[in-house]
Amino acid sequence: GNRRHIAPEQKRLITTMANYMSPREIATATHISKRTVYRTIATWRSTGKHAKVPLELGRPRILTPFDISFLEGLVLRTPDIYLVELQTHLYMSTGLYVAQTTIRDAL
Repeated sequence: GNRRHIAPEQKRLITTMANYMSPREIATATHISKRTVYRTIATWRSTGKHAKVPLELGRPRILTPFDISFLEGLVLRTPDIYLVELQTHLYMSTGLYVAQTTIRDAL
């Protein structure tokens, strides 16, 4: 498609230009599509930010806070429990199979 990344500095410029230029004039002057100009201005007006920021960055976590709490409870009840046993309990209780290193890193 014709998608391209618009740098935050350019979006900041668009919102500044919007104070004294129409979106059509901004699009012509910056060589950014009119739709992008409108969307950037709308985002600025509704959020006060130049770009939408995702709620979470990075890879989604496989273990939920509930899963981690469950594992912590097992460790509290049985402090000498092995990772393989935690892995088995988690799988038997939730059906979720994760690597032992994932469990170790979460705890």
